[in-house]
Amino acid sequence: MSPTPARRDWLSKCVASDPEIRIAGMAATFPYLRSLMSEDSADLAVIELREPMKDPMREWLTELLDLLPIVLLTAEPNPIMTQWLRRAGIGAMLHSNAEPGQIVQAIKSVALGLSVFDPLHTPAIPENDFQVEELTSRESEVLRFLAEGLGNREIAVKLSISEHTIKFHIHSILGKLGVASRTEAVTRGLRSGLIEL
Repeated sequence: MSPTPARRDWLSKCVASDPEIRIAGMAATFPYLRSLMSEDSADLAVIELREPMKDPMREWLTELLDLLPIVLLTAEPNPIMTQWLRRAGIGAMLHSNAEPGQIVQAIKSVALGLSVFDPLHTPAIPENDFQVEELTSRESEVLRFLAEGLGNREIAVKLSISEHTIKFHIHSILGKLGVASRTEAVTRGLRSGLIEL
């Protein structure tokens, strides 16, 4: 989703340049994007915001994040918005001026259950300023296995669930802990007392 037809066309060409990525559809508005998602035809969404985020946008983004991961492109640096998006479980947050290769790499990373944040656009949130959101019991189990250095497949076998579900849990853990990688999640988990050695 992007604000203008020309920009949507540019993004489409960027993404379509990679043979591993298939475009399920394009939308100009949140409601239309939501209708596309109801068809269950996409693994993630790429959304570009060209204006400050307002309450309706937050509601739509929250609803979409319950359905699938999101790669967000935005031109406006806003630490408060960044913290909210991290806690909400955004998959990636890049500056609107990101290169095509960066956007494609972010899409691939998010599809693997990782989070990507442009450090110039979204500076790190000081440890003391971030309130850790409570993890579910399953997320706590997954985090403990991450601390043991297990991969997605190994964790899936131990918990008797699919790798896709493990990716979903890791995505949620990263968002709740406000971090961008598994290593950061383990570090914050240890500091916050969520993981015991």
